[in-house]
Amino acid sequence: MSRAKLTAEPTPKPSKKAPPPDDLYQLLQVPAAADQGTIKRAYYKMQKICHPDVAGPEGEEMCILLNDAYDVLSDTTTRTAYDEQLHRSKSSAIEKVEVATDLGPTWQWQPKKHGSAPIWRGAPRSRSRWDRVKPQDRGEKHQDQKFVYVDEWQCISCRNCCDIAPQSFCIDAEHGRARVYTQWGNSEEYLDYAVAACPVDCIYWVSREELQALEHVTAEKMFDLAGSLPCSMSVMNGMFVGNLEDPFHLAQRFVKRQEEQKRRQEVLGMERVAPDRFRERILGVFEKLSEALRRAVLG
Repeated sequence: MSRAKLTAEPTPKPSKKAPPPDDLYQLLQVPAAADQGTIKRAYYKMQKICHPDVAGPEGEEMCILLNDAYDVLSDTTTRTAYDEQLHRSKSSAIEKVEVATDLGPTWQWQPKKHGSAPIWRGAPRSRSRWDRVKPQDRGEKHQDQKFVYVDEWQCISCRNCCDIAPQSFCIDAEHGRARVYTQWGNSEEYLDYAVAACPVDCIYWVSREELQALEHVTAEKMFDLAGSLPCSMSVMNGMFVGNLEDPFHLAQRFVKRQEEQKRRQEVLGMERVAPDRFRERILGVFEKLSEALRRAVLG
């Protein structure tokens, strides 16, 4: 009489499910830069797989999701709004950024991160000591809540402003140009003197709203250029060949983009194109799919 096998056969491990798509582009399996023709073809391809006439009732929710995804990505306005929010949501996964909305004369200062792209926080990058200026050191510009900004493309690093108002101006160690590191670090009289003493008139009194846009676009451009600025003396002597950046023009364009983005969000409504909302829907739909349909959808 033979002995029965006592050792059980090893149980096969269940295959690990592929993760569901994270956004609408991954859902349609197209790159984020895909043109409308590519998106349309991908949409029809997915519909042929998921349509209830092919996949049965379980494909119904997937078809609705695909329809909504195509509605967003096939329209230029909604796609732009979705892309902007998707970019912000991915950035905020690395660092939660709080964007200030007030325009008061003081703000929460954030230290500069060397080697990192500047992040828009809705506040100037310099410190503010506006509220600490002694009464006898105040004047009309303090009352009007004005601040100083240096056009670093025009600056010739003469150090006049730094010598006159050293608690406000410095020569930036990375780019070698004058910059305001503390607003109202000196009296209004000394700040006015520093502005007047600039031989190339590159220091300006600006509003809080202008200041934060100017400082942001300057930081962006400096990061993009890796601090490679044209020779200041060639600029002063009219010998520079090329297009010299105008930070005021850059700031105006930046503010306009911010306003257009805000208008789009108000008109469209945040919920319609919110990446987090779509991500939750994608996850919910994929959880209900059979393994066979899930594999077919994910290719």
